[in-house]
Amino acid sequence: MEQQIIFYSRQMAYRSPMGAVAQGQSVTLHLQLARRLGILQASIVVLDDAQGSRMEYPLEWEGLEGAYDCYKGEIPALPVGLYWYFFQLDGVDGRCYGGRQGREAILTDKPAAWQLSIYQKTYQTPDWIKGGLYYHIFVDRFCKEGDMPVREDACMHEDWYEQPEYLPDAEGVIRNRDFFGGNLRGITSKLRYLNSLGVTCLYLSPIFEAYSNHKYDTGNYMRIDPMFGTEQDFQILCQKAQTYGIRVVLDGVFNHTGSDSIYFNREGRYPHLGAYQSTGSPYYKWYRFSEYPDRYESWWGIDTMPQVEENNPEYQEFICGRQGVVRKWLRAGASGWRLDVADELPDSFIEKVRTAAQAEKKDCLLIGEVWEDASNKIAYGKRRHYFEGKQLDSVMNYPLRSAILDFLLHKNAEGLAETMETICENYPPQVVHCLMNGLGTHDTPRLLTVLSGRELPKTRQQQAEFALDEQTRAMAEARVRQAIVLQMFLPGVPCVYYGDEAGLQGCGDPFNRGCYPWKQENRRLLAWYRKLGKLRKTLPVLKQGEYCTVLAENGCYIFKRSDQNGTLLVGVNLSENEISMPLERYYENLLSGHPSGDFRLPPGGSAVYYSAKLQEPNTGYFCNNIK
Repeated sequence: MEQQIIFYSRQMAYRSPMGAVAQGQSVTLHLQLARRLGILQASIVVLDDAQGSRMEYPLEWEGLEGAYDCYKGEIPALPVGLYWYFFQLDGVDGRCYGGRQGREAILTDKPAAWQLSIYQKTYQTPDWIKGGLYYHIFVDRFCKEGDMPVREDACMHEDWYEQPEYLPDAEGVIRNRDFFGGNLRGITSKLRYLNSLGVTCLYLSPIFEAYSNHKYDTGNYMRIDPMFGTEQDFQILCQKAQTYGIRVVLDGVFNHTGSDSIYFNREGRYPHLGAYQSTGSPYYKWYRFSEYPDRYESWWGIDTMPQVEENNPEYQEFICGRQGVVRKWLRAGASGWRLDVADELPDSFIEKVRTAAQAEKKDCLLIGEVWEDASNKIAYGKRRHYFEGKQLDSVMNYPLRSAILDFLLHKNAEGLAETMETICENYPPQVVHCLMNGLGTHDTPRLLTVLSGRELPKTRQQQAEFALDEQTRAMAEARVRQAIVLQMFLPGVPCVYYGDEAGLQGCGDPFNRGCYPWKQENRRLLAWYRKLGKLRKTLPVLKQGEYCTVLAENGCYIFKRSDQNGTLLVGVNLSENEISMPLERYYENLLSGHPSGDFRLPPGGSAVYYSAKLQEPNTGYFCNNIK
């Protein structure tokens, strides 16, 4: 059936430049309209998301191409912000609109608009993370080295391989106070191992003094938890990691503190008056009480995590000042921060964190925890502005995680391609190349467990007893291998959750936080991670190479990355048929080590091909052939 309107926002022939644009750049649009529509006048309508204003720019007739009228128009340089655009078309039969439908355009009475993100032209993100590899460590469960002081009320496991506690205590409360003894010295002792995986950046769960094993209930931001080590242990970790080309990123939990903290001190553990004990406490104004002292705002209603008032000047100075938390730990050796629950932090507060971090280290990395498309996220009724140049460098890429898992479990290649193309279209390129592409975290079930395809039990007792049989585990492992191919070579920076490479299983918290199985690893899986991690270090195209979908249908997904260094072709085939495509020149098959003039993708298999010959830039985020 003949298309009435032809416009592809993800192809250079129709929109230039593609994707998010720097301030000061205009955007040129081309579209084609079926001549039989009788269009007399056409224009581009642009909506300013922040101001609610409407702008209209004319489309000029360029000529004919077959049965289509060709039009050209320009969106002039606009201020930094988020915009939406569509086409307004007036013809002999009245007015209609050209709007978005997936990759294509359709005629409609109520158009769905395309997104246009405009960021500061000075917006830069750290180069050192691009092309690298994150490794996410839940500190208490990774590795134990030496003896550390044990808090009196802590429950220490004797057996490293025991299951974490999961049942409520006699009072019906889950305390999260069982520990296995993992510490900073343990991480330092495993730097050679981490280097063998290709790791270039450690993302550590919170390391500051706190009551719980997860440490998201901070007790003292200025002190390493004694059960994890000392400030000197942290400095040594950062220094020795640097010798392997590995940096350290810390978890910044600035939306709330612990109730058991210097600042709130509900449990009276600390000698100084906290906000809970006295309205005269220097920390009283940090919190929001509705009925003093027992009713106060807390994170998701959890009373052990009282929420702070981030706009309080004293709190801002404590976190972002010259002697504040952000700068102190950067001076001690950290290279960046991951901001916990970034959606719940005010824009102005994130901006101050960025300013403080860059004042201490110009190339400091600032990552946010955001679970959706962060370029247009609305949180608590307010549009967020993470990627305009004043806030984050990038975010945790949960949308890509969901799309990869959906592809492997349901063969939804089209959905994976759409997710990746949307990210490339909506996010500034410097953000895309810093994305934290994780397939598992401390907040999600283990990768191997998810890819078993089995329905996960609901109760904690059932989850504790849940384990994969040998046949299911083997099938899940094969899917993990395919998932890692995608994770390692798609735009952004892969993030390996400790133990996923060793084949750890587990449902949600706390079963996804088991101890790393030293000397009991799945050797086949570990070897696969190592192989692909080492490959990453040999491929400069992964740092900032452009993305293009080559094929996404019938359970097969093939994509291309290219830049001035060369071209990378990667595919995963979930169909029962071999995919074979001729290449215009020889590529090296990186998984076999042999050159080839054909791209071959076996049924149920993966393929990674590379050519170092110079390549012209992509003309779009999706294409129909391999160059």
